[in-house]
Amino acid sequence: MTMREFLPPRVILLQLCIWCLFPAMAWAQLPSLPSGSPSYTVVLTGRWAPGQGPSAPLPLLQEQLKSAGKNSAVVFMGNPFQPATLPAVSAPNRKELEAQLQKQLAYLQGYEGKLILMPGEHDAKGRLLTGVRNQERFISQYLQNEKLIQPENYCPGPAEVALTDDVHLLLLDTQWLMPNRRMDDEDEQRGCPTTGGTATLAALDDVLRSNEEKNLLVAVSISPEMKTLEYRLMHRQLAQMYTQHKGLLHAEGNSAALAYSAQDSIHYVSTGVGMKKLPSPGKSEPLFSKASAGFAKVLYFPNGETWLEIWTAQDAQSTQGQVAHRALLSRKPTQKQLEEQTKKLNLNFAGKTSALPASEVYKASGFREWLLGENYRPEWQTPVSLPVFDIGTQNGGLKVVQRGGGFQTVSLRLEDSTGRQYVLRSVEKYPDAALPRILRQTLAADVVKDQISASHPYGSLVVPTLSDAVGVYHTNPKYFIIPDDPRFGKYLKGFANTIGLFEERPDEDMSDLASFGNSKNVVGTDKVLENTLEDQNDQVDQMSLLRARLLDFFIADWDRHDDQWRWAEFKKEGKGKIYKPIPRDRDQAFFVNQGVIPNIASRRWILPKVQGFDESLRDIKGFNFNNRYFDRYFLTALERADWIAMADSVRAGLTDEAIENAVRQLPPEIQKISGARLANTLKARRAYIKRDAEDYYEFLAQKVDVAGTDLDERFEVQREAGGVTLVTIYKKEGNSPADQLYRRRFLPDETREIRLYGLGGADEFSVQGHAADGIRVRIIGGDGQDKITDSSSVEGLRRLTYVYDQPNGAQLQLGPESRNLTRLRNTPVYDRRSFVYNYFGPLASVEYNRDDGFLLGGGALLKTQGFNKQPYGMMQRLVGSYAFNTQSFLVDYAAHFPRLRLGLDLKLNVNFKSPGYAENFFGLGNESPFDPEIDINYYRFESSQFYANALLGRKLSEYETIFVGPAYQIVNVDRIPGRFLDQQLEGTEQGVGYYEKKSYAGARLEYTLDSRNHPALPDKGVFWQVSADALKGVNQRSSDVARVHSQFAIYQTLRIPLKLTLATRFGGGHTFGDGFEFFQAQFLDGPTTLRGYRRNRFSGQSSFYNNTEARLRLFSFTTYLFPASLGLFGFHDIGRVWMENEDSNKWHRGYGGGLWISPLNQIVISLGYAASPEQSQFLVRAGFQF
Repeated sequence: MTMREFLPPRVILLQLCIWCLFPAMAWAQLPSLPSGSPSYTVVLTGRWAPGQGPSAPLPLLQEQLKSAGKNSAVVFMGNPFQPATLPAVSAPNRKELEAQLQKQLAYLQGYEGKLILMPGEHDAKGRLLTGVRNQERFISQYLQNEKLIQPENYCPGPAEVALTDDVHLLLLDTQWLMPNRRMDDEDEQRGCPTTGGTATLAALDDVLRSNEEKNLLVAVSISPEMKTLEYRLMHRQLAQMYTQHKGLLHAEGNSAALAYSAQDSIHYVSTGVGMKKLPSPGKSEPLFSKASAGFAKVLYFPNGETWLEIWTAQDAQSTQGQVAHRALLSRKPTQKQLEEQTKKLNLNFAGKTSALPASEVYKASGFREWLLGENYRPEWQTPVSLPVFDIGTQNGGLKVVQRGGGFQTVSLRLEDSTGRQYVLRSVEKYPDAALPRILRQTLAADVVKDQISASHPYGSLVVPTLSDAVGVYHTNPKYFIIPDDPRFGKYLKGFANTIGLFEERPDEDMSDLASFGNSKNVVGTDKVLENTLEDQNDQVDQMSLLRARLLDFFIADWDRHDDQWRWAEFKKEGKGKIYKPIPRDRDQAFFVNQGVIPNIASRRWILPKVQGFDESLRDIKGFNFNNRYFDRYFLTALERADWIAMADSVRAGLTDEAIENAVRQLPPEIQKISGARLANTLKARRAYIKRDAEDYYEFLAQKVDVAGTDLDERFEVQREAGGVTLVTIYKKEGNSPADQLYRRRFLPDETREIRLYGLGGADEFSVQGHAADGIRVRIIGGDGQDKITDSSSVEGLRRLTYVYDQPNGAQLQLGPESRNLTRLRNTPVYDRRSFVYNYFGPLASVEYNRDDGFLLGGGALLKTQGFNKQPYGMMQRLVGSYAFNTQSFLVDYAAHFPRLRLGLDLKLNVNFKSPGYAENFFGLGNESPFDPEIDINYYRFESSQFYANALLGRKLSEYETIFVGPAYQIVNVDRIPGRFLDQQLEGTEQGVGYYEKKSYAGARLEYTLDSRNHPALPDKGVFWQVSADALKGVNQRSSDVARVHSQFAIYQTLRIPLKLTLATRFGGGHTFGDGFEFFQAQFLDGPTTLRGYRRNRFSGQSSFYNNTEARLRLFSFTTYLFPASLGLFGFHDIGRVWMENEDSNKWHRGYGGGLWISPLNQIVISLGYAASPEQSQFLVRAGFQF
């Protein structure tokens, strides 16, 4: 039978039609969209795996964005663009790498909607790499989108973006939710509203609750370092928050496939290509999943319906694609419909007044005021008559755009009909929101909350008048009572019947406001940094900034980091722009420090920045801790005369009349309470403006960083008579005044060191002049092919010009005054956040164990900083400890001098045990007897001991160090007849002359491998240390001895669901030689290796032990002044010793647990209970056992 006979032509034709129509039939099976066009469209796309760029659906994405138009947004949930980093502008391969990016970015050019790029995999390593910032800055410039990167400043989020009145996008960076992620100094200085996982989730919960009536889209970038267990925990936490927000869509971009699922009316969509495979975000199985290049579209329709479409591309180069899945997500009334309902209420609060206190929670007993301070409690508690805020008429009528940043205050961003934006935030603060829920009804929350009373609730009203008096730009705050007004919608929660502060949001065109200099463009600090780095003609007005900073000193506003400033932009004569500062957020103005605890906290060695508003500042250097990076970057060109002249000018402007007029801006009710005191304090502080200015100038002038730009400059250094050093920077090819970028004359009695950073570009450095004295000048060429010449000379043996660059990165013409350091292993790199304060402060500790009883320690720690030295330039520590039970005294001195000479470090250690120092000895051997019924003094011996070593060493790698050097020891044991030691040694070889003085000299070696992420509170890493002493007896009764000891610890953290760190340590040692003294044995005991046992409980020729701990962090929390963590720990210890000819198979065990707390997340205090077959005991110590 032929094919024609078996399948008639009409059948074949019908089958072919079915095959051709199959895709259309599949399309027809999808549910239909509402009629008409969507009012807004959001396109969601994720990352595609490195090397899979060609599979990215860019042509189809471009086509869909064109059709979406300006009422749309595209969100990249992770940075997908390759290369992931860019070198400096002057780098040889920069243009080639830019071209690769441009090919991808060209698909987005001309797009009219909102484009958002969330941090990607290469941003998730903690510190922000320069190459990452270069790449993302290039993308922003190429697409002409200054606000491309969200959340801003690489913060955790949640960043809230109001796409429409009905649609709010929440952006969350999940790297901050990982257990090992800690905020470092750079993170804190970025001004992030939240600073860690607990606070970030609390803020997200707060934002969700404030937007219940909105269509919420939560977009998250998934950290590639996130493990499956951590991912599940994160989603469990998020799902609990999402429960009350039906219709919410959760989107993430680092997935292995396109997928959609739903659980309890919460929707989950994943996009991406070939990324790490993770479980489905929801608990239920995906309703759709396809490993194909594509993206998701969220369509919002005027009728309140929200639809999801998942698009796949036919191929990587095609503009054609198809809808692979479509689903209705939710139906909600639109904002327009809600507003129409509200209009019918015909509300109007204009012209009305009311009276309320700022807060009623700060009442305190006399004892509490003594302990925590009287502060501004009366000002907070006194009802104040204020106008009622009318959102319908204020500034011509306002609407809520979005919730503002920060979550210790309730804050809204408002917008008028012209697009001008304002901020309305609650005067009351809610710092307990940063605490875990379990602590929010406890004494801890009460104490944290109470410290808000140290800030003046109405202080912001005083600042504008003072600012006008001295010529500083400012916002114009006004205070209102927020009524129970339904026009606020869901934002009303937490706002109704409270006092709010209302002011302009300085941004973009503010040309109608004199208080902002009538600037046509106001920008943030990041933009100023970017522009001044990339355009030599753009500069900061340093004298204007100094004027503003002296006002900060005057009003005791200590929190003035990068994000506390906006900048008014003006065109310069000729080319370029000049930026003048606009201080904002004056919450800390007039902050007081009263009470015993805050006063102690304000010491120089704890938190000197909170010294408080008094008649004078005690420590201007410590007061400006939060500004340590800001001032050292923006105030480098000013000389002492500039500071003195500006201090005189500011002081002259702050007349009695100006101060009194400023204080009169307070509400009358508040003036009666403290107006006179505030005015008198300000008048007293006025006398110290010049003193504070000079003191702070001298502090900044000691070591000065002078940075160029990414373009070509010429640095000229002239050494002059008297040691004066003139530094001038020009555009490379220019000499005219217009080409001069920097000029400052440095004096040797003010400045010890000048550091010149070329950054990018092909820079030239020239050092000239002859002088009897001089200042050290460090030249760090940076990227680009630089030229460095030095023909200078300074009398004396020291060379004062230091040159750093890549070995082949500079053309050098150096004279005898120069030190050529271009071959250093670690070439310095400019980091404006590198400054660290020198530290000198007391050390104190309280420990408890059964043998010593309470062990009180005290001493001092000195750390000074050095150039290109980590973690410090020099450290010295001196500690003395006294044991009450044994009446024994111990002194310990340690010093470390990194890279002292020839790249070598020097370490010094001295240990002295006073005469009569009491220790235990129970005999040699693994089963040495101990009778708990006998007085412990029977087992004690007394001695005096001295041990010292001086070691030279260096780093072998990032984590490894090795040190070796001479060591010396003296031991003098007292003979006390009738004690165990005397009886045990009587008649033995070791007993002959054991009480005579013994001296030893020899060498010590130390090898350390330390990859722990934190020395006191490690989450992960390895610590391995090997130490060995080889000592020769140098007097008659001393025998030669050698001892070696090693310990190896591993730390690993899980989330199940709390953060659980598992730590285990193996250790042991051996003493070589048959004639070693009893005090040279290897010991196991409770304080160091085997908890639950007496000090020095077991001693032998060899030892081995294991400690295993589980450390559970219950929660982290943030107080008003510092963060902390609280947790539990449990442990099991096991170990034994060996002696020659001893027959013992016994292993000794100890176990127990306790509580730990980590103030500032830098130190640890642990309280525990240890048990063993012999005894049980309480333990109190600084730190963990290991």
